[in-house]
Amino acid sequence: MRSQLFMIFIFLMGHFETALAGSNSLNLEDFLKKVQTQSPEIQIEMSINEEFKAKAQGIRISPPMVGLMNMRDFGGNNRGIEITQELPFPTKISKEKEVRELEAKAQSSNFSYKKNEIFLEAKKVYFEFWKSFETKKVLDEKQAWLKKHVQLSRSVARSDSAGQIHLLASESELDQLDNEILEAQSDLIEKSNLLKTFVPDLQIESLTPEAWSKSTTISLQKSRKSLLVEAKENDLRAANSNRDLKKQSYLPDLVLRYRAYNGNDMTPRSEEVMVGVTLPFLFFWQPQAEVSEASARQQRAEAELLKARIGSESQLKSLIEKSKSLSKQLDNFKDKLIPRAHKRMKLVENLTVRTIEALDEHRMVMLDYLDLRQKEINAKVEFEKLNIEILKLTNTQED
Repeated sequence: MRSQLFMIFIFLMGHFETALAGSNSLNLEDFLKKVQTQSPEIQIEMSINEEFKAKAQGIRISPPMVGLMNMRDFGGNNRGIEITQELPFPTKISKEKEVRELEAKAQSSNFSYKKNEIFLEAKKVYFEFWKSFETKKVLDEKQAWLKKHVQLSRSVARSDSAGQIHLLASESELDQLDNEILEAQSDLIEKSNLLKTFVPDLQIESLTPEAWSKSTTISLQKSRKSLLVEAKENDLRAANSNRDLKKQSYLPDLVLRYRAYNGNDMTPRSEEVMVGVTLPFLFFWQPQAEVSEASARQQRAEAELLKARIGSESQLKSLIEKSKSLSKQLDNFKDKLIPRAHKRMKLVENLTVRTIEALDEHRMVMLDYLDLRQKEINAKVEFEKLNIEILKLTNTQED
């Protein structure tokens, strides 16, 4: 009975240790959820977007000025009140509000684009972290296997001078591998720290990234519009409206003033009403400069929209072709190259190594297998990064 309880205890402890070991694992989906809530860059872009939304509310008219007056004359003090109100030309009020609303809409489109871009950059950082982690694993396996191979080489080297040369080469390779592992460990720490730029509260100690399902190859769809293009279109609308507003700088504004005095023994009670207009065209260079500035902004917006529409077409085609090629390579690694290399490795492991030829075969088969695994890791990350670059250029949504 005691032995059964002891075995149950060992079984539960094993599962508990496994759970602890996996408690600091991280998958791509959970990481992106954390980015959504914790990324400082997203918070910055969100606050800018809210700022433009608040700025778009209401109309903009200068507040009235109220003044108390006290005039002394032979009759004594003559107190009064003055109220002054400046009113922009009526069309300026509506046009200025339109500009702010269009700028808020443009900022909203920019926010959607930048937010998506931040997510894509976060995915790229995660993929790079996974690559560093898997590369370190491959190097650790290579080190463990080389140590075993060196032991086999020593037994052959006792009776074969060529085996001694092989032993020295293997020992040198093992020593060089120590440096590669140190470099890989440093790179892994660097990549894990990059994760914290997107998720500041992320615990990166002993963090283990999980693999993800391979993305599908992206194809261009003519019926869809890029978020970047939409943002640039809204920027252009806002720039056009702002230019129209600046052209109205030549129009006069109204100035309304009301004065009233209570009067005194020498001066009767009096009221005064004044309606005035500004004359901005007298200083024509000021509105002219504002129009020129707005026109330059409008031209820049047109150029940026044109660049967003056609500037990336050739780049997109090139990236998509590379993505298709890498997708086929990954399928080849998974279905053919890796399984065959693994089968060869298992066969070599069961061989009795007594000659230099067998040593060479033992060494090359395992190194080829690990080299293929490293190439698959690199190709998988490169494929995902290519898709990210494609999504940056498209960032599509339905029309």
